[in-house]
Amino acid sequence: MIRFGFDHYGDPTVLTALKAAVPLPKAGQVQLQVLGFGLNPYDASLRRGEQAAFRKLKWPIVPGTDVVGRVTALGAGVSAFALGDVVINYRPIGGYSEFVTASIGKLTKKPAALSLPEAAALPQVGLSAVTILQALALEPGQTLAVEGASGGVGALVVQLAKAQHLHVIATASARNADYLAQLGADEIGLYDQEDVGAKFKNQADATVNAVRGGQDYGAGPQLTRPGGTLLTTADAKPKTDGKCLELVQLGDRSQAKPEAAFPILTALAQAPGFSVRIAKALPFSVAGVQEGHRLLECHHPAGKLVVMTEASPE
Repeated sequence: MIRFGFDHYGDPTVLTALKAAVPLPKAGQVQLQVLGFGLNPYDASLRRGEQAAFRKLKWPIVPGTDVVGRVTALGAGVSAFALGDVVINYRPIGGYSEFVTASIGKLTKKPAALSLPEAAALPQVGLSAVTILQALALEPGQTLAVEGASGGVGALVVQLAKAQHLHVIATASARNADYLAQLGADEIGLYDQEDVGAKFKNQADATVNAVRGGQDYGAGPQLTRPGGTLLTTADAKPKTDGKCLELVQLGDRSQAKPEAAFPILTALAQAPGFSVRIAKALPFSVAGVQEGHRLLECHHPAGKLVVMTEASPE
């Protein structure tokens, strides 16, 4: 089989096709024919070598946490899944492959309402969104502001928040205004047309800064009421501009476990209007994976990048 990985750090051209034996499932695992996988900013960080000091991995490194696949073999003791089931898999690494094995606790059957590209896009952003809402622990009726609400994580935070009966202020660029309304946001701020911090000053019990790199030009502290919570998905701790706020960095929290998050996400996926936005579906090839990594490093259209195989038409 073919896997896509690298044996040294560098730009997207270090990604190559690697030959490997098809893995066989152990007890409590299934074998999956990969129909598609999602690309995440972490994959590019891994490829550039930025995680080398924190995560020791053997060469070659094959990225990939998000997979949608078809069950092609069962390990001993597996009864919750059957041959031919199409499932979503969240994994620590290795998803850029034609076949993978996965423990049953990291799988869920693909909801019929989700397309294959949407299913490939869901795991990482979905688990992050569930982790965010659990960390904030807001009560129904409270107000949540979401910056970068048109992105992969931000859009799911908006939808989960509405499912929890929160009042949601969503901010993004003007070109995404209709999308924010589609997601169910109660109020919308367009940062390229107005001062969203001033418009919604001190209105949020909590604010999620899901802007790429965390650069919101100080809007987050403005949006959040004194004593509220400001959570960022970026590595850098946000500035409070002197306001008394509880600061939370997503990376400092333990991520929700797939077996706990998947039931929440699959229930949400069956709700009317649910959206996992796809920025681009790329071919299952070295060129497709390299192009995806180039797009990860620029301001690509809102949504997730996915790589889909020829075996995954719908």
